[in-house]
Amino acid sequence: MPKKNPNSAAAPATVLDRRRFLGQAGAGAGLLAALGVDLHALARGAPAGAPGSAAAAASPPEPKVSQPPPLADLEGKVAYITAAADGIGLGVARACSYAGMRVAIGYRDAQRLEAALPLFHPDNSGVVPIRHDVTDRDGWKRVLQQIQAKYGNLHLLVNNASVGTPARAVDADAELWDNAVAVNFTGIFNGVAACLPHMLAHGEGAHIVTIASLSGLLPGGTAGVYTATKMGAVGIMEALRVELESATVGTSVFCPGLVNTANAPAAPGTPAGATAALPAAGMDPLEAGARVLNGVVNNDLFILSHPEFKQGMQERFSAILASDPPMEVPYPRARVEAEAPILHTGIYRREILHRRKRRRSYRTA
Repeated sequence: MPKKNPNSAAAPATVLDRRRFLGQAGAGAGLLAALGVDLHALARGAPAGAPGSAAAAASPPEPKVSQPPPLADLEGKVAYITAAADGIGLGVARACSYAGMRVAIGYRDAQRLEAALPLFHPDNSGVVPIRHDVTDRDGWKRVLQQIQAKYGNLHLLVNNASVGTPARAVDADAELWDNAVAVNFTGIFNGVAACLPHMLAHGEGAHIVTIASLSGLLPGGTAGVYTATKMGAVGIMEALRVELESATVGTSVFCPGLVNTANAPAAPGTPAGATAALPAAGMDPLEAGARVLNGVVNNDLFILSHPEFKQGMQERFSAILASDPPMEVPYPRARVEAEAPILHTGIYRREILHRRKRRRSYRTA
């Protein structure tokens, strides 16, 4: 009598949930579905749908080439940058202004805003400040309404707001952890949930950028809370690239190294809440902003700016590959078929081909 295959027994609930999740991933159950956005309906001219609606997004066909830049021309377009009264956010906002965009900047500190505004054109006619907390979802709706009332359609969203906590993951209390996740991670979803349906509906071409960090690709030091949230930020933008590749909205994540700004994570051992002391050798925020716009007009998935991190990233990626065990026995065909939706992610192959095109500069739009 043949032995019973233990894998044929009734699967535990956790296994069934995992299988169901993988199947949904292949069917397009992602962030767009959560927002009630159906790309096929949009292609037929139907409304984008409102966040939280029951519409489910079906997977669009796999593209053959990388998504063309939806926002290649910045002149006269409208940009909103969160937390843009200083640091990288201010650098991006100034770069947008110099590129001829109409700019809305989010802020929370009136003193920082007062110091930032003179760095734009003296009349500030193309810049509107909006007090904004990115953790406030209803506030996001009001921000979009203000931008539309002032400028019309929004074309570029830059999720820059961030909490640069130096805490180790093992030392963080619940309040610190929740605050970091709310700003660095969930705040990105809040912005996408508020702005993406509008961008898809107007169809004029748009782009979403999230400012992450090299810590989102290469964990190091002891800022475990910051690293975890920045890795999550990278993951959100990768997922959006998969889901939006056939749409009129591009996606990028900016992962810079050291920039001369006070909101970077402090060195290990720095007391919680202390301002990070950054050497003058860091990149100027305005250059960082220009590099972000270069990534936008070229629709780069990953915008990197500090080549000195390349070897470290290669070591991390090589360590992951080296950890994949050799095939000791043939893997089951049924398992491979079930895993098919996530065995290969085409955005990476297409991004590699996209990156083979040489540019004269990466520091200008």
